[in-house]
Amino acid sequence: MSNSVLIKVSGAFLGRDLRYVEGPVIIEVTDEGIIGSISTSYSSVLKSSKEFDLRGYVALSPLANLHVHMLDYAILESGWELDIDSLVGEPYGLKYVLLKKLDRGILKQTIQKARWLNWAHGIGIIAEFRELGLEGLIVDSDIRVNGHLILAMPSSHGVESVKEIRELIKFSDGIGISSPLYFSRGILESLIKICKEKGKYVVAHIAETQETYNEGDLSYLISVGAADVIVHGTYLNNEDIELLKDLGTALIICPRANMWFSGKLPPLKELYESSIQVGVGTDNMGWIKPDLWRDMELIFTLLRNQGVTDPKWVLGACTIAAEVFGVKNYIAEGAPANLLLLNSEHLGIEAVRNKWLAVIKRGGAEAVGALIVGGEPRYCSGKGETLCNNLRYFFSRR
Repeated sequence: MSNSVLIKVSGAFLGRDLRYVEGPVIIEVTDEGIIGSISTSYSSVLKSSKEFDLRGYVALSPLANLHVHMLDYAILESGWELDIDSLVGEPYGLKYVLLKKLDRGILKQTIQKARWLNWAHGIGIIAEFRELGLEGLIVDSDIRVNGHLILAMPSSHGVESVKEIRELIKFSDGIGISSPLYFSRGILESLIKICKEKGKYVVAHIAETQETYNEGDLSYLISVGAADVIVHGTYLNNEDIELLKDLGTALIICPRANMWFSGKLPPLKELYESSIQVGVGTDNMGWIKPDLWRDMELIFTLLRNQGVTDPKWVLGACTIAAEVFGVKNYIAEGAPANLLLLNSEHLGIEAVRNKWLAVIKRGGAEAVGALIVGGEPRYCSGKGETLCNNLRYFFSRR
């Protein structure tokens, strides 16, 4: 118990319900990367622990970017004027043509840069669709970190993909299906079965375009075996949403990406009213900045104009929803020490009554003081630098 660090903040959003507690709040981070205790007084914490006074910051769960393509960052804005299929359609879109020309070193640097950019925006949990099959997976196998989940995309759609997926899931957290329509029924069934047997996630792009929805991508996927998570759902109707809810399938929406590629938004009000589990992603990093703050404000603004005023729901979709990938991304005793420290002055948090609204409307990369995942610092600025340097030293002694 003496091997712990105490972080004192001006306030904190605690638990799965993101209830706000006025500070000072003292969060104990153990040398195992776990939150040992949370208190508003020193009576219940160990005074001999190393203490850092970060009053002026509030603690929130790290943002969770639950759908992103990071290799795209190597071909920034290439072909931006093309339609979605010509640009990112698998396997002949410009994106795939360009990515296959890049060597392993460039791809590895791209992942490092892309990951850092997510961290700089307060994103601690990342669920990435990784292209290029096994070659794409091994480029960063030596620099993997906690909080970065990778869903491997098969490099082919024929019978050889069944053999390939057995190798892919050894180096990944599951499979990322660009579209179930690319696979025959037998092959798709095999891919899903293999993943399920190994306890890996099955995630698929569904109803991203009118064309794929009309071709029945959702019904086809469900007929061979439901995915754990689907992405986009731009053209889903109420019946589809209720079906997914009954199946226990979560939906990750990508509003800014959908607006860029097709000018169509997911059915936000219907999703809110259905109580289906919803997360948020930024999608293709080559064309969409991985800035969940922009998505949060957009989602809340659109919902507000449809009569829904629930900022806590929006904030939860961008943080707590990481649980769809088994991540306990909330601040609670016994949970992993996942912390995003935000400058309270930037947020105006002390003055505003609705604290969740303050985060959504006034948060941004400029407010990030420290990002900690599993007790390990990912990104720090300002007063957070001292905390992060000490945490690095603290964990290096384990």
